[in-house]
Amino acid sequence: MKPIQFTVSVYDEGVFAVLEDKKENFYNYYHRHDEAQITYILKGKGTIMVGNVLQSFHSGDVFVLKPNEPHMLDREYESEDAKGDIHAIHIFVNLERMKKLYHIPEFEVVRDYLLDLDTSKKLDSTIASSMIHFFTNLLVKTGMPKFTEFLSLLNTLALHKSDAVSLYSGVRSVSYSDKDGVRISQVYKYTFDHYYEDISVDQLAALVHMTPTSFCKFFKKHTMKTYISFLNEVRIEKACQILLNNKAENIAEAAFQVGFNNIVHFNRVFKAITSTSPRKYIAMHSRDI
Repeated sequence: MKPIQFTVSVYDEGVFAVLEDKKENFYNYYHRHDEAQITYILKGKGTIMVGNVLQSFHSGDVFVLKPNEPHMLDREYESEDAKGDIHAIHIFVNLERMKKLYHIPEFEVVRDYLLDLDTSKKLDSTIASSMIHFFTNLLVKTGMPKFTEFLSLLNTLALHKSDAVSLYSGVRSVSYSDKDGVRISQVYKYTFDHYYEDISVDQLAALVHMTPTSFCKFFKKHTMKTYISFLNEVRIEKACQILLNNKAENIAEAAFQVGFNNIVHFNRVFKAITSTSPRKYIAMHSRDI
């Protein structure tokens, strides 16, 4: 398993790096890095975890993640494209090196945007859809044209900062040791891979070589929630994806697919997390199905 700290590919003395992600799945380990990250999802859907908040993502979504914000993306496999690749473009921005540009008057709008990046954000879908050309152009341009495209992207984000929704989770800033980072990453990765199974705290404790009591304290310290609460959030998020994509014949089957063996318990947990019942949730989002 890899530690939580992720090192972005070397980009010499530049202020940003572009990475095209086109493979079977995203880098689905809970990780962080020193750079800010701007991601455009061209193809694929699934779950994104930022801090301790889970939510669905879809093609066309744009996320702006602040430096050192722990996160991970995990693909939802669909029968119609189970063998296909996901496709995303990530822009990594070294904010420390960007300071060289802060004294330029024309850079004021972008400077203020970067300095105010105190939480990770998701851009409104109506705005995000008009920004794809910035990301695709950054893949093919070089030299000054590439740099001006990058600045245009930042300027557009700055102009639409009011159209972005904060992903702030309320989690206090914590410092992970390398050992803790490995453990957190292992727990999240295992949970996303096995959420539909009967997972126990004893299993997770053994996975990270801790006693059950020590593990519970460790997890609560780093996430401000119990492991069972986290597992339920993952399961309900996956259940929402199943229900909205008609991948189960009924609510009971969706509950079973994500690891619930009791429909009454599933309904209770679903309402506690989403503030509504599964049936009402489907009706509320029927226009997106």
